Amino acid sequence: MARYQLGVLVLVVALAGCSVNSQHDGVDTASLPSVDRAKYSGVHAKLDPATASISLPMDAYEATPDESMVITAANMFVIEECMKKAGVPMPEKHGDLTVKADQSYGVWVPELAANYGYDKPIIRTVPGIYDSKTRESADANVKKYFECDNSTVASQIPPFRSRIAGQDSLLTNISNDSNALSERDPEWSEARNDWIACLKEAGISMRQDSPDAWVPSYPSDKQGEIRTAVQDANCKQETNVMQRIMDIRAQYQSALIATNQAAMNRLAEEKTEALANARTILRQHGKGGA
Repeated sequence: MARYQLGVLVLVVALAGCSVNSQHDGVDTASLPSVDRAKYSGVHAKLDPATASISLPMDAYEATPDESMVITAANMFVIEECMKKAGVPMPEKHGDLTVKADQSYGVWVPELAANYGYDKPIIRTVPGIYDSKTRESADANVKKYFECDNSTVASQIPPFRSRIAGQDSLLTNISNDSNALSERDPEWSEARNDWIACLKEAGISMRQDSPDAWVPSYPSDKQGEIRTAVQDANCKQETNVMQRIMDIRAQYQSALIATNQAAMNRLAEEKTEALANARTILRQHGKGGA
């Protein structure tokens, strides 16, 4: 069911999704699948410092920021049709999608660290597609909006992403299992320890309140924070820790995808179909270039 904040739609996407730091403590080891990662040693993650983005095999089954905007806009037009039939104007709906740097494992691009410290900067903005052309949200309009949202669920494009609250999907399981397996891998610990040793040589210590975190202790003043962040990012480059741990994640993801290949193929087809349907809806409303 679509749910959008009324008013300006300012969507924020952190590349690569939710943080996966130190989530393995709550995972039952006995429940994890047995995976031979060595068979997938040729699989590598793609790290792009220019966009502070990380690409993994699971990304093929999830919506990119641009695809998310297409689906959001299509669903807004579906709801708008219901509102028009009721003779009620849409409440205020418009906005861009803001894409932030992937810092799931802390800062790793020295140039960004030098400018923002540990803040997560905006890398790019996906221009909005839908605009209700209204800038007011009367109570009656808002009420009808939610009624139309509920009544048009069957016509809306369903979301597809690895984490949907309360939903135990195949994508969720693969994401969670691959993360847990990665963090338990000896090579993961080796890579992380190399990074920590580099920080220690530079006089930087890990946080005592969260020793498993990917952000070390840093001064409270902004300049001190930036100096630590730059050294942190440099250590990540010197030890190649990001490529090493992301390759581990990519390889576990590939193994689990292969184990569930038939089901994953169906999900890929569903994604293709969903985007085709969304773009058809946009063309019907004069948005053929989306």
